[in-house]
Amino acid sequence: MATLHPPLSTVHPLSAGAYRERDILNLLEQGLPDGFDVFHSVDWAAMHDGNQNFGELDAVVVAPTGHLMLLEVKAGAVSVVDDALIKTYANPGGSRTKNVGHQARRQHSAILNRLSEVGLSGVHLAHLLVLADHTLEAGTVAYPRERIVDATQLDSLCGLVKSALQRDSISGAMRKRVMDFLANRFQVHPDASTHMGQVQKANIALAEGLATWVPRIAHAEGMYTVEATAGSGKSQLALALLGDATRKHLRAAYICYNRPLADHMTQVVPPAVTVSTFHEYCVEVSRGQGVEPDFNVPGVFQDIANRLLEHADAQVARLDLLVVDESQDFEPQWVQALLPRLKDDGRLYVMGDADQQLYDRDAFDLSEAVHVKCMDNFRSPRKVVQAMNQLGLTAEPIQARSVYLGQAPGFHTYVPGSSGGMEVLERCIKDLLNEGFTPSQIAVVTFAGRERSEALAREKLAGLALKRFTGKYDAASNPVWTAGDLLVETLYRFKGQSAPVVVLCEVDFEALGDRERRKLFVGFTRAQFRLECVLSERAAALLADSI
Repeated sequence: MATLHPPLSTVHPLSAGAYRERDILNLLEQGLPDGFDVFHSVDWAAMHDGNQNFGELDAVVVAPTGHLMLLEVKAGAVSVVDDALIKTYANPGGSRTKNVGHQARRQHSAILNRLSEVGLSGVHLAHLLVLADHTLEAGTVAYPRERIVDATQLDSLCGLVKSALQRDSISGAMRKRVMDFLANRFQVHPDASTHMGQVQKANIALAEGLATWVPRIAHAEGMYTVEATAGSGKSQLALALLGDATRKHLRAAYICYNRPLADHMTQVVPPAVTVSTFHEYCVEVSRGQGVEPDFNVPGVFQDIANRLLEHADAQVARLDLLVVDESQDFEPQWVQALLPRLKDDGRLYVMGDADQQLYDRDAFDLSEAVHVKCMDNFRSPRKVVQAMNQLGLTAEPIQARSVYLGQAPGFHTYVPGSSGGMEVLERCIKDLLNEGFTPSQIAVVTFAGRERSEALAREKLAGLALKRFTGKYDAASNPVWTAGDLLVETLYRFKGQSAPVVVLCEVDFEALGDRERRKLFVGFTRAQFRLECVLSERAAALLADSI
């Protein structure tokens, strides 16, 4: 299957002709084999006699050989006037006509000149006119019939494209320049921040689906469970629900499992919203009963959770809205113990993802709730999602919805038990810095855990001072960090968060079971733009065998 740039999911037709053009793109995507790339809606500009001309290419096919095929797609009726193909467009101020042949030749000539200007004159440029809804018996001198595909030949379109592009391959480096040329990427020092910012904005906009339609679901019981994969927009949904409640002067609370996620949500939700972890709330309840927890005693967190369970019915029903996040890490009875906090007409949203379950918990189900499921990932680059699906990291395949194709995860191996893991990690970080990424854009996430991690024990990596959680909190309950430039975190603490570039390091295991797959899935889905994985040779071999 060919790769579309941008993906078909980003195409939202507003007219019958646009729907037909999308059909042609789908035909190309499904009919051309792997290795073909199809760019569509490509803006172009060229200078002629001191004037700048503009246009848009409907579709450009890049063969594995690097050569190009321009496709000019005309949907609807096309008429023949004085031996010329004419397309009539309706406008509010009256109709306008275009000579299809003139337009096609102008585009072909302009792109040829632009290729020559950028040193790609060795690239062959073929051209086809696609009349998606029209039948043509013969061509003209200006536009030969063999360069026209009419409605009766659409089934042969992909075959014609492949046949026309069967030429000797250009070099891999030159094909990459062709790809950059069509993507309007300039050959200058890359500004990674700008590109990442564009990707993040586009993906956030696409991921607003859950936040848009889930709040519109009405249910007499006011209970909803949202089982959604990483990067699907659960956090945006939570923010939308909490923000709407605040604007309506309703009392709302957000409870999750992970302290770092709670710290992050505290910074982004309206101040009126109560944010805490489940165990922080248990501490609050315990102190309200006059019992001060002793955190030096083993099992103190289980004790305070049990205290809440014992006195759950004594809670005052003050909340209009309760959002429970990371439900896969909650014990079933914990969620039940929170329900008395809701008013009779209050709403409960329980959000989670079983594929991110890192603790041994029993599954639970709120039978009276409306259940929403979403397997769309808008955060991760599409090639990272493809890698996760190939490795079978989730119970069912994830749907890649990001606008950014990206690149496959980079895998860097070391011998377990040696210092090579840190050497490989530092080399990986230096390579990223040399590519233009800044330390603030990179998060180093260790698979090993806080006690066993060599990365967390270091003061510096690749010459950069590390920003690490000290394990302490200030008087205002804010986490205390070391003053470094490069963030290093554990996988467990970084769950629920993300970064433009993630280096998942110290990945080592002797068997690839469900737990290891879930940990890898959590680590892989933290990256918004780029993922690098530093893993042991035995872990790499187990992953390779799983494909």
